[in-house]
Amino acid sequence: MAKSQLFLIILVLFASNLWFTCKNSKSSNSIAGNSDTIPDEFKVSAYIRTWQIPREDQKNNNPYWNAEMIKGEYLTDLIIAFANIDKTDGTSIYIPELRHGSPRFSNIWNEVAAVKKKYPNLRVNISVGGWGAEGFSDMADNSKMRAAFAANVCEWLEKYNLDGVDIDWEYPVGPEWGQEIKSRPADRSNYISLLQDLRKAMDTLGKKTGKRYGLSTAVPASNWFVIANDVVAASKIADNLKLMAYDYYGDWSNITGHHSNLYNNPQDPAWGGWSTDKALQAYLKAGVPPEKIMLGVAFYGRAFKGVGSANNGLFQQFKSPAFEDGSTDWAQIKKLIDSGYTRYWDDIAKAPYLYNGDIWITYTDEEQIKLLLNYAKEKKLGGVFNWEYGHDMGAELLKVLSEGIK
Repeated sequence: MAKSQLFLIILVLFASNLWFTCKNSKSSNSIAGNSDTIPDEFKVSAYIRTWQIPREDQKNNNPYWNAEMIKGEYLTDLIIAFANIDKTDGTSIYIPELRHGSPRFSNIWNEVAAVKKKYPNLRVNISVGGWGAEGFSDMADNSKMRAAFAANVCEWLEKYNLDGVDIDWEYPVGPEWGQEIKSRPADRSNYISLLQDLRKAMDTLGKKTGKRYGLSTAVPASNWFVIANDVVAASKIADNLKLMAYDYYGDWSNITGHHSNLYNNPQDPAWGGWSTDKALQAYLKAGVPPEKIMLGVAFYGRAFKGVGSANNGLFQQFKSPAFEDGSTDWAQIKKLIDSGYTRYWDDIAKAPYLYNGDIWITYTDEEQIKLLLNYAKEKKLGGVFNWEYGHDMGAELLKVLSEGIK
């Protein structure tokens, strides 16, 4: 064999081996969420609280969750909620349960590490914000503070071996009728600048650690937000917009109603009401790519007391919220059904509810979850997420949500 032919064969074999090595390496990283491109997958994410879980789910007198309680096989992402912005400097972040010298969930990072060890392909992210969390508007309005905030987030990502951050700013700009959390018109552009600064800072960190860090942002299922904010620009920066498709009704409402219905029921006295479908259409019509949207699923219910019997309690006035805070988790809902509450199904809205002649509950169950999941797949969305794991510590609803994508 001529030397030139031998050299050519060796060169081809080397190139082929290099191609297969790179291909397999990229495939492996994609599963772990550490590739240079966003993994092509349908995500199933769950927020998980940092405060106490329901009493019936607590183990060994510990009021907080532990790694053994997390069914990571049903998830692509677990999101720790919440860290807040520290008002002392406006850029640092902290978990409320770990403050004031006597931390209540002092072993949280040990539990996170244990979850990641048990499920090496599970991405674990930190969510900053949440309902009632102040500080975003002032921080985002100052370029130096934005940079400091992004640096502080990256410090957490590296220190705690996290895989990304979720920005739950509720809400930039704010609705015309106002909101309790501070906002300003400049939030529209500052929101985008904040996401850009975070993406840049995380990409820089990624060059050091060899990871690609995820960036998502939670957005309300409302039309006003689409108008007030540049959701298309946000979708070009963030990996996903998490559409919080729940809380359409609650103790703040004038009447009972579905809090996470898929479609509108024209019987709703409030101009036919609102729905997940209408909310999603608003984002799609604005130009947000469907694959950038993750659909939120509620693992809890809203409860009303003193509800009249007309229409089995649906769209009726109520006297007060039921139970301690007007909400209930999945474990309690099952007990209520066993105790004699009647389950009804609104086939127009595609939503279940319970009624016992006085207390009326809007909630999500297995039947609705399957419909929501099929809807998300039909619309070619980027995935689904739930609020939140603490409402379903047995992972019964989560299992239905996860297995439905197969």
